[in-house]
Formats: sequence, structure tokens, C-alpha cells
Amino acid sequence: MLQWPVSIQAVRRQLLLFLACTLVLSGGAVPTHAQSASEPAVPATEALEGPVWAVVTDSTTLRSQPDDGAETFATLRPLAPLQILGYAGDWAYVYNPRTKGTAYVSSAVLAPADPPSSYAEADPPPVQAELERNGWVAQDTPLAFYPTADPAAAYTELPAGAAVEVTARVDGDDGQDWYRTADGDYLPVSAVDFPSPPATPVFSAAAPTARQTYGGNWIDVNLNLPAHLTAYAGSTPVRSMLVIIGRGPMATPTGTFSILRRVANETMDSATVGIPRNSAGGYYLTGVLFTQYFLPGGQSIHYNYWSSNWGYPGSHGCLGLSYSDAAYVWNFVGVGSTVAIHY
Repeated sequence: MLQWPVSIQAVRRQLLLFLACTLVLSGGAVPTHAQSASEPAVPATEALEGPVWAVVTDSTTLRSQPDDGAETFATLRPLAPLQILGYAGDWAYVYNPRTKGTAYVSSAVLAPADPPSSYAEADPPPVQAELERNGWVAQDTPLAFYPTADPAAAYTELPAGAAVEVTARVDGDDGQDWYRTADGDYLPVSAVDFPSPPATPVFSAAAPTARQTYGGNWIDVNLNLPAHLTAYAGSTPVRSMLVIIGRGPMATPTGTFSILRRVANETMDSATVGIPRNSAGGYYLTGVLFTQYFLPGGQSIHYNYWSSNWGYPGSHGCLGLSYSDAAYVWNFVGVGSTVAIHY
């Protein structure tokens, strides 16, 4: 196994040396399937001609061109395998065995590795049932390229409590049921828990009343501490819950808004709103479930798993809820629903 070098230039030297040795022993064509409509161009002086493999060291986004602003394909989990085909500046041009397509990724997040098992390129099994559910891993569980009990199919592990977006149920070759995730990976059905359907709640009289009411299902947020979010059906309150609100200069705005869009499983990166993730106030949060945006600036209602300051300031303007409360609100309202925020 190659040792990880300290610079991109060193990576290239080491990989090219490794390639020179491996080409003596084995050949094989380089995959050329493109993931985008326009085939990315690889500078000929930096193209490789053999199977040089790497794994990503951090959650990584694949792009259509060697540019941070280029079209994105998928986000890979750490330890996902990629074959390096060449370089374009500080970017590696790679083949993704999972999709059998090519893309670009920053060289800084790649580490040399052995070739993955044949399961990485195996065609997916037939889907037995299409699903659209968000759950979490009940215990530490291997994540696999293919639904099989063969340890060679697993490439990383999800810790207990990790969020997963399930898109299908399939039959594994071990005779058991497996779930396919939104990333195209697999894990046993027995490893995933889902929230129970929201029961008809009993409204708490301790919750503040709304200033005015609206038609249909809508949300009222009273920012007076402790802050409450209350779900209304017309003029009838049906469930109230403590909510984390914005603090300091990033206080939750007041006004009457509508839910603009929804993301079932979100990665929240402060860099998208101008705050470097490694700076004071920066953040990079994966597995944020039940996100419902009500302002273009990023303010939203969502599950908050990194804080428990219920009823008090602690966010960058969003409205943070417990898992069960966020799941309830997700099922109660949708795009276009009113969100009224006031003191």
C-alpha cells in the first residue's frame, strides 16, 4: 500500500511510479464513460494510462469540470473508491465504479488504495419496492456496494444514529431484505429504524396563541422565550413544541412567509452563505433531516441533532426541532404553507 504524500505534486509522482510498475504486469483499457453530456477534457500531459486507485478521505462532491462552480453529480462518503485517470491542475479526473461514469474531484481528498472488490461495479439487483423514507441506523452497520453478507462488499461503516435516506427495498443474495440508499449503497433492513407515524397530538395549553390565523395547515412561531412553534389547522392549534431560534446578529426574522422548498436529507455548509466552515461561526453538518426553507437566505425549519437548547437562541436564524417534532412538521405542512413568525 502506498503511503499518503504531503502534496499534490508528490501524489502524482508516487502514483506515476506505481503505475509504471503495474503496467509491466497488467494492462487493461481505461474506462471512458462520461457522467455528463459533455465529455470532460483531460490534459494529455497529465493523463494516466493504467488502473491507479484511490479512496476519498472526506465527504466529497464529484463535479463535471475541474471547477468549484461546475455542475455536481453525487456526494461520496469517506472511503468510497475512485480510479484516477489523470489530472487537471489541482483536480483529479476520476472513474466512479459505482456509476461507471467519469468526473472531477479535488486531489486533496484522495488517498492511494488497492482496487475495490468486484462488488463495486456490480449491476444493482431488481427493485422490489420503491420507497421514500428517512430513518437512522440503529447500531454500527457496514455499508455495502451490493446487498450481500460477503464482507468484501462492505467499504465503510455507518455509526449508530447516522441518518439514511432509503429509496428502495431489494432482495439480497443472502435471502434477506436490504435497503438501497439515495447514494446507491446497501444495508440490511434490520439495521434501519424509522420514526413512528405521528399520533394525533394533544395540544398544550401552555403554548402561546397566534396573532392571527390562516387557512389550511400552517405554522405559527412565537419568539418570546421559551420560543414555541405551533402547528395550526385553520384556527385550531393541533401541536405545539419548543424550538431553537436564531441568536445575536443572526436572529430568526419576523414576518409572514411561505415554505419555498423542502429537502428530506440535507448537508448544511456555512460556506454557501459566506461563512468559511473552519472559521468562527462556521459549520458543516450532514444528515440534517426534514428541512423546509421559508427564505432564500437559507432560513428553514429542520431537525437539529447537534443542540438541545430547546426554546432558546442557538442557531444561525433557522428553527431547530427534535427528531419527532421535525418529522411531524414535515408531514403536516408542505411547499406553499404559511409560516408566521412574531414576538
